[in-house]
Amino acid sequence: MLNPFTPKTVGTVSITSAVTTARVALVPLGANQCRIKNLDATNIAYVAFGDSTVVSTLPAGATPGGFPVGPNESIIVSISPVVTHAAAICSAGTPIVMFTSGNGC
Repeated sequence: MLNPFTPKTVGTVSITSAVTTARVALVPLGANQCRIKNLDATNIAYVAFGDSTVVSTLPAGATPGGFPVGPNESIIVSISPVVTHAAAICSAGTPIVMFTSGNGC
């Protein structure tokens, strides 16, 4: 049986993304999914998940970068329960990117 995404209580954090990578600690730990919301109306945010050293990069040709989240887009992705941080970067502007930890399948 599939379980819908269930956000953790007080589980949303945000990053003001820019042309340099920024990171934020996810709360609470142990989630297996994360809802990502890019609040910007025109700029793509590129995100990555990892530990306290995670960085996100812009893709450039054959050089891979972070996972793209389009303008005003909201997506849910599966993450490892050991992930502690999220990072975001963009090529222009200063999108606010929100991360909500939760569980589902």
